[in-house]
Amino acid sequence: METGKQGTQKAAAFDRKVLEEAHERAGKAYQEAKKQADIVYEAAKKLAVDKTTKQEVDKAHKEAIKEAEKVRDAIINEGMVLFTATWKQSEKDAEESITKSKERGEQATKTYKEAKKQADIVHEGAKKQAGDKTARQEADKAHKEAVQQAEKDYKDAIGKSR
Repeated sequence: METGKQGTQKAAAFDRKVLEEAHERAGKAYQEAKKQADIVYEAAKKLAVDKTTKQEVDKAHKEAIKEAEKVRDAIINEGMVLFTATWKQSEKDAEESITKSKERGEQATKTYKEAKKQADIVHEGAKKQAGDKTARQEADKAHKEAVQQAEKDYKDAIGKSR
């Protein structure tokens, strides 16, 4: 079973196809039922001899058409139920994805700030302990590299969260 965005998209495409097929089947079912009702109606009309019988035939024909419409609508409604359920699930999946992305972004920001803070603390300590210019330059270089690594890690984490 597929999971995530790709699985949801495939399910939505499948359900959309099912809905389209349901509409097509419903239309065919309605047309066939109407055709059969019309055939029976025409035959019954020819056999009807009095006004009351003709009225009963007309009433029965109208009722048969209404029943054909109910069948058509029921088929379409079944397709809509499936399609709506998939649509709701895709919305839920999108909301969960956005929430997780925000959480990862917030965690990446927190981690970056902490790494930068630690690099600053270590840098200050190294500068104080450095006796000569070369040692201070090395401390500056190490600090710069630590900050760059923290920025790289942050950008990587943010990129993955989108």
